[in-house]
Amino acid sequence: MTRRTKGSRLNALLACVSLLQIASTPASADTSLEALQSRIVGSWTSISCELRPSPNPQDPSGTPVPTYLTRDFSYGAEGGFDATITVFADSACQVPAIAYDFSGHVVWHDANPAVEGAWSQDYVLDERLVLRVLAEPMAEQLNGLPDRACGNGPFVVGEARDILGEPCALLNFVEGSQFVIDHDFLYVRADTPNMLFMGGKHVDGTGFYYPQNRPTVGLQQPLISVE
Repeated sequence: MTRRTKGSRLNALLACVSLLQIASTPASADTSLEALQSRIVGSWTSISCELRPSPNPQDPSGTPVPTYLTRDFSYGAEGGFDATITVFADSACQVPAIAYDFSGHVVWHDANPAVEGAWSQDYVLDERLVLRVLAEPMAEQLNGLPDRACGNGPFVVGEARDILGEPCALLNFVEGSQFVIDHDFLYVRADTPNMLFMGGKHVDGTGFYYPQNRPTVGLQQPLISVE
């Protein structure tokens, strides 16, 4: 029992050291905003299936529910981005349920305290926002929403629904803004340019729809560069 406990503690310690190594910026690295803007240009994808906490409005206790997804992002040199987030019905990300295709531009802010070299930014989804239902159970669930809760007409598997600038119960449109805006940060280490980090998700499932909810600690599972 004692030997097994010591081994568990050692593994936990090694895991913490690995995370610290990832989050520590080399002393000689260029941590300027210009350097980060250059490093993010290109295409990035999830290493594996990702687990996210999501709010559950049906639960009065506020206990979040698990969401499984993959991310694909591309950043242009002029500040634009394209992305697809695919949500799955299973923990192995084998059964796709719905996909969000969106694009817009990145608005940069100050350095983020999460780690030296990270910079706060906003994703402004003002060019494209399309939903694609990929499974019949998801279509049935969405069709149970009130009329015009997310666009017009019933959801059909395989069809793309353009909701740019329209209210949708699946997303959070902040009052006074025509578009969805996500307040996050980006980080790419100088010596590991093939890994891109965004901010760690809040454990209670709170989204990044307001500036005050922008993450300032923790890193999300990285995206890897697509050659």
